[in-house]
Amino acid sequence: MSASQIFLIVVSGLGVIHGLFLAIFLWAYRKGNPLSNKLLSILLIVLSFRVGKSVFLEFAEDLDAKFIFIGLGTMMAIGPLFYLYAVSCIQKSFKWSQKQLLHFVPAIVAIAFGFWVNDMETMPPLLLLILFISYYGHYIGYLIKTYTYFTSQRRKELSDNTFKLLRLLFFGLLIVWVAYVLNLFDEIVPYVAGPVLYSVVAYLISFILIQKGYIQNLGSDKYRTTPVSEEQMGSIFSKVVTLVEEEKQFRDPDLTLKSLSLTLGVSPQVLSMVINRKGQKNFNNFINQHRVNEAIRLFNDGRHDNLTISTIAFEAGFNSISSFNSAFKKQTDKTPQVYRQQLMK
Repeated sequence: MSASQIFLIVVSGLGVIHGLFLAIFLWAYRKGNPLSNKLLSILLIVLSFRVGKSVFLEFAEDLDAKFIFIGLGTMMAIGPLFYLYAVSCIQKSFKWSQKQLLHFVPAIVAIAFGFWVNDMETMPPLLLLILFISYYGHYIGYLIKTYTYFTSQRRKELSDNTFKLLRLLFFGLLIVWVAYVLNLFDEIVPYVAGPVLYSVVAYLISFILIQKGYIQNLGSDKYRTTPVSEEQMGSIFSKVVTLVEEEKQFRDPDLTLKSLSLTLGVSPQVLSMVINRKGQKNFNNFINQHRVNEAIRLFNDGRHDNLTISTIAFEAGFNSISSFNSAFKKQTDKTPQVYRQQLMK
C-alpha cells in the first residue's frame, strides 16, 4: 500500500470516527432540543456507516456485494432524518410518533434488498441504473423538500440561528451527495474523494457549530422568558376564539397582531405565543384560515352568486386580491375562480 493510500485512509477514517464521536456527544447532550439532538446524532451515525463503507470499498479487495448494497440502502435514511430534524427544529410542538416511520420505508426495503443480493456482476445493467437513480434521487429529493420547507418558514417563526444551522447542514449534505454522484464516473473522480470530502465537511461543520453555538441555542424558545402559565394561555386563547370566530373580527382588513393584543390587554409577544402554541399557526395563517373559510361559506351560499370574487375577498376580510388568491390556494389547493366554477357545474 502506497503512502498516498495510507494518507487517504487516515483522513477519511478520522472523518468517520469524528462523526461517530460527535453523534455520541449529541445523543447525551442535555442543552438545546433533545429530540433534535438525537435525530442529528442518528443522521451522523448513518452518514458515518455510509462513508465507512466507501473507505472499505476503495481499499478492500472483493468486498461482499451485500455490504455494498446495504450501505447504499442506508443512504435512503439520510434524507428523512434531515427532514425530521428540520421539522423538530422549527415546530416546538413536534413529537416523535409511529407515523414518522413511514419516511423510512424505502430505506428498510433497500436494506432488505441488500441482504438479498449475492453478486452485483450478474445483475442486469438496467436494474443497476434504476437502483442507483432510486438511491441518489431519493437523497436529493428529500434535501430539496427539506430546503424548501425551512426556507418557507423563514418569514414566520424561524429564528436566524436555526435557519443558518439548517442551511449549513443542507449544503454539507449536498456536497456529500455531489461527491458520491461524481464517484459514479470513477474514471474522472477517484472513489475515495467522497469519504475525504465528507471528512472535510464533518470537521468544518463541527467547527462552525461550536463557534456559533447553534446546537445549545436550538432549544432557546423565543417565548421562554414570557411569564405566562398554561392556564393563562388557555384563557387568552379562549378570548381570541371569541373575538375572531364568534364576533368575526377576522373580517376587519386592518386587524393586526398589535391591534388584537390591545383589545385583549396583552403584549403582542404573548398573543403571538398563545396563537402559535394553542392554534398551531402563526397569527397571519390563523386569521387567513378564518377568512378563507368565510369566503368558502359565501361561495356556497346561493344568495351571493351575483357577487364578484373580489367582493367576496373583501367581505371575508382580505385587503388585496393577491393575498386572497394566495391564502385560498394554500388552504384548498384551488384558486377562488376554479373553486367557484366547480360549484356552478
